[in-house]
Amino acid sequence: MKNILLYGIWGVYNYGCEAIVRGTVNSLRTMFPDATITYASFDVEDDKKRLKGCDIKIIERPFHNSLIKRIIRKLLSYVNIDYPVYIDSFDLVNDYDLIVSIGGDMYTISSTGYYPYSLMKFGDVAIQKGKKYILWGCSIGPFDDHPKILRKFQQHLGNVSLIVSREHETVEYLEKIGVSNNVFFAPDPAYNVATDNIKIDDNSTEISAIGINLSPLSTLYFTDNLEEAIKNQSKTISDIIKELNCKVILLPHVLSKDIKDDDYRYLLKIKNIVSKIHGNRIEIVENDPGFIGIKEHIKRCDVVVAARMHCAVNAVATHIPAIFLSYSKKSLGMANLIYKSTDFVMDLEEFNNSGAIIAKIREILKIDKPNFYSKVNELRRTSYLGEVKKHILTSTQRSAIND
Repeated sequence: MKNILLYGIWGVYNYGCEAIVRGTVNSLRTMFPDATITYASFDVEDDKKRLKGCDIKIIERPFHNSLIKRIIRKLLSYVNIDYPVYIDSFDLVNDYDLIVSIGGDMYTISSTGYYPYSLMKFGDVAIQKGKKYILWGCSIGPFDDHPKILRKFQQHLGNVSLIVSREHETVEYLEKIGVSNNVFFAPDPAYNVATDNIKIDDNSTEISAIGINLSPLSTLYFTDNLEEAIKNQSKTISDIIKELNCKVILLPHVLSKDIKDDDYRYLLKIKNIVSKIHGNRIEIVENDPGFIGIKEHIKRCDVVVAARMHCAVNAVATHIPAIFLSYSKKSLGMANLIYKSTDFVMDLEEFNNSGAIIAKIREILKIDKPNFYSKVNELRRTSYLGEVKKHILTSTQRSAIND
């Protein structure tokens, strides 16, 4: 493989996406040391700054989404006709031998019913042109409540060269919908980033600081009233500080121009409410340190409670136990990998129950720490990459289904 393209994410302002890019590059360098690896970005200058030190070429990702097409799509939707508006430039595939679709949970259906039909078409075009097209470090589905969309995913996923899933729940779900021959499990790419940056192991059950990540995007899966959600979540955090006699460090993991996706502005509102009661016993991470930089703040914590799945993974990879506040099935799979159970997964809505989250924090402090550290270190192994490389090189190209 001489030329490899990373494609799919919207930008590394999302620290989870930064981790996916960095970890994927590290893995690809192990498999194909002489390849040129390129990442297609919607914001080249910002992503270059955020990916400093990453051995990757960054190019502009063309964006085609005309107003006329969107109007036509909206009008046709009223008569139940699906008219896809493709935003991707399909000619981009011509220059690459291998296209790696990244983004973690791009192949799901959002809270608004959106699914990545343009990205899927991009993959279909790549396959039609004889390119290798793989999904990397992904969680997929479920689509069962949308039969028409499910059929499209079944056709598309059955045709791609390889699906590398980051948790076993996706592997099992894909088998359930008839996609299995091209599926392989490997840990999330985030475990392959800054692997030596960890907290010194200790077995203490004392609580000094709790790291908390909440986000508007995840909250919108449950309510449209973000101000009410902020009020309720602030009360829970206030109760945590009072009951556990600890400091709370708020951990933004996505800094977006879109206020509905921006952890920082959301958490700042929470800090301002709680600080009126508890003063400097609550703080927020400033200065946008990125996935690697925020580890220094995570290492100050005894436990992290996170709605952003990659914030929880970042904590775990830094040897800090994490509670997953779930709004999708991906949290179940990731927690299962670490704890061999879903005991430390809570529905995000349940965060409003301060008694329940405080009890869960006390419970996670009692886990078998040596076993926890051992499991995390196991997820960092890279021996599986030889098998992945073999699958990539030997995968049989299929004929993509045209729309």
